[in-house]
Amino acid sequence: MQRLRQTNIIIVILLLLKSTLGWAQRGDVVLAEGFFNAWLNEEWKVAGDPWAVWYISNTTFAGNKPNEMQMYPDYNFNGTTMLTSPLVPLDDYDYIMIQFSHCIEAFNNPHQGLIGIGISSDNEQWQSIWSDTITGSIDQCQYLLTFDMEPWDVKSNHFCFYYSGDGACVKNWFLDNIVIFADKKDKYGRMGEEADDNGFIAAKSKTNSKGRAKNMFTKQKRSKNKFSKIVNGNR
Repeated sequence: MQRLRQTNIIIVILLLLKSTLGWAQRGDVVLAEGFFNAWLNEEWKVAGDPWAVWYISNTTFAGNKPNEMQMYPDYNFNGTTMLTSPLVPLDDYDYIMIQFSHCIEAFNNPHQGLIGIGISSDNEQWQSIWSDTITGSIDQCQYLLTFDMEPWDVKSNHFCFYYSGDGACVKNWFLDNIVIFADKKDKYGRMGEEADDNGFIAAKSKTNSKGRAKNMFTKQKRSKNKFSKIVNGNR
């Protein structure tokens, strides 16, 4: 009877863990950045045109707990600005999933901008792998974007979050809880869905409403279970 009770407790714990992880993916966490400190990790860089400032803000617009990254363009800004990551070693993997939380405050006018994610093997020449047109404000939400790395010339890359447009469109862009998962394809070379020309798999990518970003990031980053083995993470 006692052994049966212990088994039931283990099953309940596993079910709770599964429901708490939500989007937790199998594979390895190869990058995890929550901007917990008041200063930017020296391996992260700001690049691109001037008149846009990136800094760590003591706010919670993208996540549920300070701190977070904030991009603030001057109203006269017109160009592209980027927040670039350290080099992420991915030679042992076939595809990745990029998870992040964000929020955009936009001006109420007809101007448009573009946010996206890019890759670069040398932190200089960039290729966009995902983008989204901004026509208005975006409430706090969490994205999970899936990419097949087969079309990429080089697997191990720097990643950047970029804004392209002018300062009359976006007032502020808040980013938090950036996690990159990496894994191999199955024995048949499949990921389960067909990718587009850039390797982006929309059917395996999701958007989540506000309220869960912080808890999921914390569990994924600290968990020792099969869902989240940390490999070469920032922390």
